[in-house]
Amino acid sequence: MADVDENECDPESQAMTGPSQDEDDHENTMDARDARKQTAATVVILVVLTLERLAYYALATNFFLFLNKGPWDGHQAWDSLEAMNAVFVLAGVSYMSALLGGYISDAWLGRFKTMVVGFLLYISGYILLTLMAVDRLPRTICEAKNERIEGDDPNGLPNAPCKVAVYLSVTIVGLGVGIVKSNIAPFGAEQLNTANPQKTRSFFNWFYWCINLGSLVGVGVITYIEQDNPGICTNGFFCGYLISSVCLLLALIMFIILLPCYHIVPPEGSVLGNILKIIWESLRAQIQHWRHIRPNPSASPLHLEPRFLDRAKIRFGGSFHESAVDDVRSLGKLLNVFIALIPYWLVYFQMETSFQAQGLHMRFSIYGSNHTNETEEQMLEELKMRKFSVPAAWLTLFNQLFLIGAIPLLTSFLYPVMDRAGIRMSMLFRIGIGMVFSILAVMTAGGLESYRIFLWRTDNSTHIEQIVGNVTYNAVNISIFWQIPQYVLVGAAELFASIAGLEFAYSAAPRTFQGMIMGLFYTMEGIGSLLGTALLHVVSPFWLNNLTDYGNINDNHLDFYLYFLGILQFTTFLIYCGSLYMQRFSLRPIAMPRTRRGHRRRHAVDPLTGRGESGASVLKEEDEEDEEEGIEDSDEEEEDKEDVRQSNTQLLL
Repeated sequence: MADVDENECDPESQAMTGPSQDEDDHENTMDARDARKQTAATVVILVVLTLERLAYYALATNFFLFLNKGPWDGHQAWDSLEAMNAVFVLAGVSYMSALLGGYISDAWLGRFKTMVVGFLLYISGYILLTLMAVDRLPRTICEAKNERIEGDDPNGLPNAPCKVAVYLSVTIVGLGVGIVKSNIAPFGAEQLNTANPQKTRSFFNWFYWCINLGSLVGVGVITYIEQDNPGICTNGFFCGYLISSVCLLLALIMFIILLPCYHIVPPEGSVLGNILKIIWESLRAQIQHWRHIRPNPSASPLHLEPRFLDRAKIRFGGSFHESAVDDVRSLGKLLNVFIALIPYWLVYFQMETSFQAQGLHMRFSIYGSNHTNETEEQMLEELKMRKFSVPAAWLTLFNQLFLIGAIPLLTSFLYPVMDRAGIRMSMLFRIGIGMVFSILAVMTAGGLESYRIFLWRTDNSTHIEQIVGNVTYNAVNISIFWQIPQYVLVGAAELFASIAGLEFAYSAAPRTFQGMIMGLFYTMEGIGSLLGTALLHVVSPFWLNNLTDYGNINDNHLDFYLYFLGILQFTTFLIYCGSLYMQRFSLRPIAMPRTRRGHRRRHAVDPLTGRGESGASVLKEEDEEDEEEGIEDSDEEEEDKEDVRQSNTQLLL
């Protein structure tokens, strides 16, 4: 006789089985729906990032030319120094306001609302720039320098903008850039809603890929429109700024429409005050300890004093919870990594400064020229042939093209293969690899500059003259394409250091101030740019001392400056590796453990007696009553401890 399943005969069991299957189906449906929402939110954020970066690079790359040349009469154009100052203001505000944007989102508005405010500022500033390009600003902002005569061509040249309008516009745009930049990366990573490091790494790889895609279009297409006035665009800057404004408006609309799909993390209030209070309380306790320190001959030689910030913890007589103090300590570790990246940013920004200066003194036309040895007919014939020349700024496109090709390769092929093989490159390890490529990049540039100077000083037949705008450059007849390796090596450095730095700034930061940490990351990048400018002024009397011709680097030693940057980066790399080694392999016992109910306590051990300080046996475990006030319930305490453990784990990676 066949066995009968009891569940088949038990109606109650059947009733219980049915709803269970329905619940499973419902959960699967909900999981699939959440997955679709997560994918849609992540894709839209990456598209928004691409459009935002397009708009930024379309402005930043050509803003100097807009002021110095522009669509107006030559006598109204800004001189080079004034135009350069305006560009520095744009870059400085965009980097420094990133810290402000992160603080606002963490403390008050949250990431979504803060980004909406940032985009509104961004678009407002771009509208002012667009009106500025056609001289349609309200006269309350700028008074017209030359009033048009009635009956003149309405498409006549506009007036150059006044300083008030320019600085107002770049300040508004810079605030919008910084606010959006400091929040879009953590907001996008929050949509993953997972602690999986592989998914986080993949997101930041694609995040950086979209940055370079936007900059490629902004530099390669929009700046071309702004400079060459193609087709119906009689005013290229107006067309370029209008296109960028439309892209920003489209990005904002897409960002708001997807609101139901976002995973919104509410702000947790200002933590900046707590950070300062913890540091102040630790400092007071440390000073008090130094003032009242007394030798204790009966103390164990292994007796440990609490570390500086530990003195603010409740168990050491302070008034702050364990997790709050540990978050501040993690902030210090993050700062150490950010400071170690400053020489890397010094090399990175050479693409916009010394690399371009070097390129202007190399042959950037397809057909070389030597005006000193040619007849007038030969020069005219050559000018007819030489219809295309490579702008020095376009060499950065090789950097972006390399990243656009290499990032998918690493994300989709190399990293998964290494993961399956059990090989995982941590964030800090990838930053170190990026530093190595940074050293190779700047040393390669220095070697090329040494060769260029050698030809200039030893072979007069290689001398050529090149005219850019109204400036004549004395160059050497070697192709500018020899600069491609150094741009590609900088791209390889970005592939590891920049992406891993972004990922580290998000993953290792405490949840309470992730936006502020991301803003700090970008602020340190801006500080690296400013320090590069300061360093250039420091070394200029020694290696760049041709003060009579700022466009001529042939009598200078730009190669020495590049070598110096390489040595500085190499020294930082050695210190960085040494600190990681010490952090990984040095163990520091924890002083004065907790005295909480139900928690185990370890006594310090005397190596001579094998006994604890009070005569107890080694590793004696005891239960103690918790007499401290203000202690949270056990569940919240366990969550706090878990957050600390995760944070510490991320920092060690």
